[in-house]
Amino acid sequence: MKSYSEIDLSETPIVVLGCGHFFTAETLDGHMGMAEVYKQDIQGEFTGLQDVSAVLALAVPRCPDCQCPVRQYCTQRFNRVINRAVIDEMSKRFLVNGKGELRGLERQILELEHDLEESQQEIMRSVGQAVASLTGGVTPARALEVTQQLRIRHKNSRNLEKAIQSFCRKVADKNQPAQKLHDATVNTARRKSIDQLMADLSVTESFPAIPRDRRVTLGGCIAQLHAQCIILTDSLVVAQTLRIKFTGASIDMPEGSPSRLAKPFFQSCGAFIGECNTESLPKLGVEASLYYARVARSYESYCSSAKTNVEQASDYIKSAKELLEQAKELCSQPFENADGLRRAVEELSKLLRREWYEPVTADELAAIKNAMITGSKGIATHSGHWYNCANGHPFAIGECGMPMQLARCPECGAPVGGQSHRAVEGVTRAMEMET
Repeated sequence: MKSYSEIDLSETPIVVLGCGHFFTAETLDGHMGMAEVYKQDIQGEFTGLQDVSAVLALAVPRCPDCQCPVRQYCTQRFNRVINRAVIDEMSKRFLVNGKGELRGLERQILELEHDLEESQQEIMRSVGQAVASLTGGVTPARALEVTQQLRIRHKNSRNLEKAIQSFCRKVADKNQPAQKLHDATVNTARRKSIDQLMADLSVTESFPAIPRDRRVTLGGCIAQLHAQCIILTDSLVVAQTLRIKFTGASIDMPEGSPSRLAKPFFQSCGAFIGECNTESLPKLGVEASLYYARVARSYESYCSSAKTNVEQASDYIKSAKELLEQAKELCSQPFENADGLRRAVEELSKLLRREWYEPVTADELAAIKNAMITGSKGIATHSGHWYNCANGHPFAIGECGMPMQLARCPECGAPVGGQSHRAVEGVTRAMEMET
């Protein structure tokens, strides 16, 4: 150790910090971490800039004595170190706050899913009551009741979608601290002097953009896809049921035709999965693939029952199968909940391999009824009855024809059957099958 009187200032300069404490440049260089942002030769001379994009700075540099933050304008020697630490601190806050808001949005999405499931049962009950109480057509009052229920559900869904869109705008790439610093640097450079105006075309090359941490940004995108998946799947199920049950009645979905909304959803999903592959975020890519497949499955059922866009729906199913195969491979990577997502991929892949419901012709209907009342394993008498599940898929109950046990629709998995001769909610008699 030397006293300051022994130091040759021409060889070892003294740096005075804003707080008033002073140290040799050599001492502060090590304390500030200059080697983290500058390249050095074997003599310790600075020779170039280090790539600081790989990791975030641990903290903003502070005075070794009083621990006050070192200010840029007082000590320009350490500006690169301090600027890096400040922007990294802002980036860390950006990530932490963003993840906190994301968790809140995810809770709201799960609550919306639960509410839609419950209100969907109410709509199915209203539809069932209308069908059971009327021999032909639907009264305007009943149609208005269902329409009001649909509007309330749409309003709740739309409010959450707006909240997610607002979050996505806030955490967009252009609003990240590193990007805002880069933009400010470029704008400052462009305003330096008239003589430099001709260099405007190359100024962005002189100040390359700092790599951004896009986890929160893409997290907002996956939340948006999750909400859209839930809303769109629900709309497809409800629209299919209304079309089957409320024949002759005009009941429009408040959000518009589910078939029209499906295409942009599939496009957004495909683009997002590509981004996840580029950013090496397999977990988000797998989740998006699951959302794509869930909607494709519902869309195929909707199109099959309506006999519209059947080929297009088949193409989406094909794409969904390919995406699930890729997602299964991604699940071999050790990211969070990889095993759980792999099981979800496998289960959904099984469902996509199953045949979906298609309306039967008159000849097929006769053949089915004949098969059900003959043979060793068929219904022995005409006492059995036909029913429709909540999504309009027919199934039969033998023996007395009344439900005595719970089951699942083999086509869509909706609850069917019942107990003590009482059917579960949403199940209705298929009188057309018994005529």
